[in-house]
Amino acid sequence: MDQQKLDRAIGRRLKTLRTQAGMTLNELAARSGVSRAMIGRVERAQSSATAALLNKLCAALDVTLSDVVALAEKPPERLMRLADQPHWRDPDSGYRRRHASPPDAASGIEIIVVDLPAGARVSYSPWGRSAFTQQLLMLEGAVCVHIDAKTVRLRDGDCLDFDVMRAVTFENETKQDARYVIITRRGTSYGKM
Repeated sequence: MDQQKLDRAIGRRLKTLRTQAGMTLNELAARSGVSRAMIGRVERAQSSATAALLNKLCAALDVTLSDVVALAEKPPERLMRLADQPHWRDPDSGYRRRHASPPDAASGIEIIVVDLPAGARVSYSPWGRSAFTQQLLMLEGAVCVHIDAKTVRLRDGDCLDFDVMRAVTFENETKQDARYVIITRRGTSYGKM
């Protein structure tokens, strides 16, 4: 899917989720800290949403980023072929994510493959409501994960278990791209790293 089509699909999905939640643009703006004008531009695909902006909107709508990017509007599937896996690129950082697992998998597990370019940094605000746990498995390169004031440096093969109750930043301080897998199970949260 090209970027314009993806922007339109993300905009439609956000608008659908907002209206299903019974929220006006003003209410979503107040809840997310994102301006009403920016939300409107994203919904109309007049602006590509960044990872940080989508994180704020998803937290306010009580959905995951995968719910928006995967655009799961089909019945649950058991198989997700590589060619059918939705891709998304953050226009600010160049961060790329591929939703590898089938949407609404019966296991409740989501698998996301992330490519974080050299020197890139992606920050997420604390989730707050309906938070979930994640594991990050490093495949290639190195990444620093900042969870509040704590920093964990990961290299090939390392695996980190963490939640999204606190601010999380993924940073590639190296000169080579990094690739990792994020595994999420919904409905499990805790307050420790």
